[in-house]
Amino acid sequence: MANMFYLLNMSISGIKNIKNEIQLDFYKKTVDKNFNPEKYRIKAIYGENGSGKTAIITAVKIFQDLILKDNYLNESKTQIFLREIVNKTTQKIHLGLEFLVDADTIKVVYHYSLQIGKNANGLYEIQREALNVKNGNYANNKYKPVFECKDGELYYINCSDEKKAILKKKSLNLLSSHSFIYLFITINPVKQAGNPKEKVIDTQLLMHIVLCMTLTVIIRVYLAEEDQHELYFLRKRVKESGLDNQALQKGLLEYSESINIFSSVSEKFVDKPYFDKYQEKVKQLTQFIKIFKPELVSIDIDAKEHEEQYECDLNLNYGNYSINKEFESTGIKKLIRLFDCFVAASTRGIVFIDEMDSNLNDVYLCKLIEYFMYYGKGQLCFTTHNLDPMTILKENKNSIDFLSNDNHLVSWTSRGNASPENCYKNGMIEDSPFNIDATDFVGIFEE
Repeated sequence: MANMFYLLNMSISGIKNIKNEIQLDFYKKTVDKNFNPEKYRIKAIYGENGSGKTAIITAVKIFQDLILKDNYLNESKTQIFLREIVNKTTQKIHLGLEFLVDADTIKVVYHYSLQIGKNANGLYEIQREALNVKNGNYANNKYKPVFECKDGELYYINCSDEKKAILKKKSLNLLSSHSFIYLFITINPVKQAGNPKEKVIDTQLLMHIVLCMTLTVIIRVYLAEEDQHELYFLRKRVKESGLDNQALQKGLLEYSESINIFSSVSEKFVDKPYFDKYQEKVKQLTQFIKIFKPELVSIDIDAKEHEEQYECDLNLNYGNYSINKEFESTGIKKLIRLFDCFVAASTRGIVFIDEMDSNLNDVYLCKLIEYFMYYGKGQLCFTTHNLDPMTILKENKNSIDFLSNDNHLVSWTSRGNASPENCYKNGMIEDSPFNIDATDFVGIFEE
């Protein structure tokens, strides 16, 4: 199966120190029937400390949480988090995603946009959300709106007036705090008996919504300070959706299965139906860690039964002794935590990793990146300070971006025999001058 989902570009503004809009392009060519992402699967983001690299990854996580978590904006911890992370000048976050869905029966490009800002009570809410679609076979096609929400109301949706009225009624007073994509999937009991007039599902509209939500689920985000929790929501909803296109429904579920988004080695609690897959993934993790620690015998699962779940803990068995994964070296712990991201990037997932180089040996880091360049089937975007990967990445297209402190993003392009690492170190990248000398520290540390 080829990539069903491919992220084409992403625009961000209003988060942390990113005041002005920046756009990351993952595919530089025009999207048409000859679309080929083989040389566009990996991207590294470089920048000075505080330039906003982590903000980019955090924006993706906010997008994901907003669509997939019930009451995300109503939680006090979310509001506290947003007060800290929203740019103090703009007071609003904007995120735009353009992505391609390329399946056997469909090839379309979507553009999703989201804006979060403060209301009169000082709470953050959704001010605008929109989804547009166009045919992905021809470069000159124009976008057509699927839905648009403004200031808490359903402003436009591509369906009949009767269905729009029902949707407006069902989403009343909810659109400021909930994504319409989430609401559309959750508020429509399409398989329950009831008044036929209350059935608001339109097959084409449902397909657009389900595809956008699927993209949200297959994205994996790794932020160093945050535990990742698996999202089982989509699988259930797709099965219950009543989507008439059975081939597409089957393809979505198979695609999700291939990326293994419903089980994770980092999960503390594993649903019983997924425990067999969890065990298989731990065996796969064992093979992975053995590359770095050949003396490892096995990784054993300590599973305690809790009603419909198992509470799982992992112990690394070295024959003469065993150690819980939390007491392993920081490097091995980092590899364990990144393992699910690596699996997804290898098998048609879309992955964002913040500070991928931290706690990893330079040689290991470069070999992993080299693997994803030549063998990966998904997309991998990561932030890093390590310059060694540039030597590998420069062979691919659009794979090195430099982010400056004034929100300017520059992509590396070939400059004859010049190398990106030397240009970067010597301040030859536009808006990224490293004009610091060793003598600048004289008199600071001495008495």
